[in-house]
Amino acid sequence: MFEVFNYEDIICARGNREMPWKPSFQMNVYYYLIDGLLIDSGPYSLAKEAIEFFNAHIIEQVFLSHIHEDHAGMAYWLQEKMQIPIYLHEGSLEEARREPELAKYRLGIWGRRKAFNAEPINDTIKTGSYVFDVIDSPGHCPYHKVLHEKTKGWLFSGDLLNNLKPKSVMFDENTNDTILSIRKVLDLDFTTVFCAHTGIRKNAKNLFLKKLNYLLELQKDTQVLRNRGFSNTEIVEQLFPGPDPISSLSGGEFSSYYLVSTL
Repeated sequence: MFEVFNYEDIICARGNREMPWKPSFQMNVYYYLIDGLLIDSGPYSLAKEAIEFFNAHIIEQVFLSHIHEDHAGMAYWLQEKMQIPIYLHEGSLEEARREPELAKYRLGIWGRRKAFNAEPINDTIKTGSYVFDVIDSPGHCPYHKVLHEKTKGWLFSGDLLNNLKPKSVMFDENTNDTILSIRKVLDLDFTTVFCAHTGIRKNAKNLFLKKLNYLLELQKDTQVLRNRGFSNTEIVEQLFPGPDPISSLSGGEFSSYYLVSTL
């Protein structure tokens, strides 16, 4: 299913892909288009639907919150077909110029992320009607940014919010950095968050606070065990006992170990 709808001045689209976890579930992917600015391009696996959406609207520039293939998978097509600038964290520019060798499960869910040439992002992105502050927000990956439109109270959060109580994260995530980034955005003035996977969320600061409090509690428990001499593997066994099916299905790319070891 691919749905297009409006929220205030924003044209939104939503597609989904089945996640092969146990139990499986549908992961939504949201596209946000504001005054000619497209926020994240979505995955190549939704190319047919996304291309229809792109062709039906005026897109003048693209902001990518980060380089992962579910956000940057259609950047190549947008650049080749529409000849528009694509803005990305300066730390990911070289990576964008190479197509990555993705694990089989990632290719199955999201498809390829073809190489493209991106431009570094300035401190602000401007459209005809809006000015977006660009804010570093590492954690989900080292080079992640969010957009803040202060006059409207909008925060486009990429993958910073997502799961409020994660039990496993990807190998390149840093949970301590996520804590710092959440604290940073909580200092901003916003009421609505636009998440790349969970959609438009009101009462937005409370959601970030819930995630922050969960991670701080997990950090405290981890440090208590670490001070008692437990290794990261032993801490995982204490805090997340039982099998870790997501780790098995992802070939170890997702794991509770990466959550604990970066706290």
